[in-house]
Amino acid sequence: MYNLRGRPKSLLLTFLPTSVIVFIFLFSQTNLRNTPKTTTQEAPKLHIHKHIQMQIAHSTCQGTLYPQLCVSTLASFPDLSSKSLPQIISSTVNLTVNEVKVSAYNCTKIERQLTKLDPRQKRAIDDCLELLQDTIAELNLAISDLNSKKTASKHYHDLQTLLSGAMTNQYTCLDGFAYSRGNVRNFIDNNLYNISNHVSNSLALLKKLAGGHNKSSSEVFPEAYGSMKNGFPTWVSSKDRKLLQSSVNATKYNLLVAKDGTGNFTTISEAVEAAPNSSTTRFVIYIKAGAYLENVEVPRKKTNLMFLGDGIGKTVVKASRNVVDGWTTFRSATVGEFFFCPSFFFLFYYLKLDGERFEFLFPFMEFFIWFDGNVLQFDLKVFKLD
Repeated sequence: MYNLRGRPKSLLLTFLPTSVIVFIFLFSQTNLRNTPKTTTQEAPKLHIHKHIQMQIAHSTCQGTLYPQLCVSTLASFPDLSSKSLPQIISSTVNLTVNEVKVSAYNCTKIERQLTKLDPRQKRAIDDCLELLQDTIAELNLAISDLNSKKTASKHYHDLQTLLSGAMTNQYTCLDGFAYSRGNVRNFIDNNLYNISNHVSNSLALLKKLAGGHNKSSSEVFPEAYGSMKNGFPTWVSSKDRKLLQSSVNATKYNLLVAKDGTGNFTTISEAVEAAPNSSTTRFVIYIKAGAYLENVEVPRKKTNLMFLGDGIGKTVVKASRNVVDGWTTFRSATVGEFFFCPSFFFLFYYLKLDGERFEFLFPFMEFFIWFDGNVLQFDLKVFKLD
């Protein structure tokens, strides 16, 4: 006999999977109708967009020293076609800032992990860290000028100075390893060269700014020197011009340096340390007659400093650091932003040993005035950083 009660159960089990399959099929067909056709409609648009990006990048990068790097950088910017040239330069500089930060982190990591660095290598790494921080500051100032409400071409000479200084910082960093043993330099040089190449491309793009390098109606020295007015750079205010041309007795000073102990300090370095950071007004340090044997380092944060001396041959600063003693070329007299130095005499002297030529580095920052002073040098080179 047949088990009639069991058949419905069997049929139900047979029909259920079939109904599920039909439902899934119908649901899939509905989904397919509602899914956007990205491959057939948007792909050509995306291809055209990338093609336009590359065309603009190639066109903009003409004349750069590192065109492949320039093209790959610009092609990575979204909506490149809608960006103005100052915006393109600003984006490039901003990308470079991030790379500088990575290099600074790399230097810090090297210093922390390589605990047996000799003193010269340690100084070189410290130099690099300071120079990289200076580079970040300079590039951020450049970005600010590029994004200014004024046309970027109005800041052309300032931008040129800032970018040139940022690029030179990388080579100054590497110079510190010139006489050191070991291969520490190999861990950082590729990053630094890449930064320098980015900045070089930014400088090349900067020259394309309309009117950026045209001469003004006022007196103009060669392009690197900028515009001059009445014997001074145009960025020097009339108040500062009067200050520079005033006699020592007629100048009000903030601190007095005297070797005989009659002033606030007996060394210039102590006075610099006591000066305010990020000053927006002129801070005058009067240095009385005498020979000061010291390497004066003025950090970037010590802005608007003015060193006032008693005259050439009277106020004298002597320095004698050299490579043989383990110093890097960067560790020498360094001046900060908006630094004025009238009526001064700098004497740098070195010896020769085993055929080595010792070089002295005197790096000028963005805004520096040397007025009615003198530099006496013996067998050395003077370098201008920015």
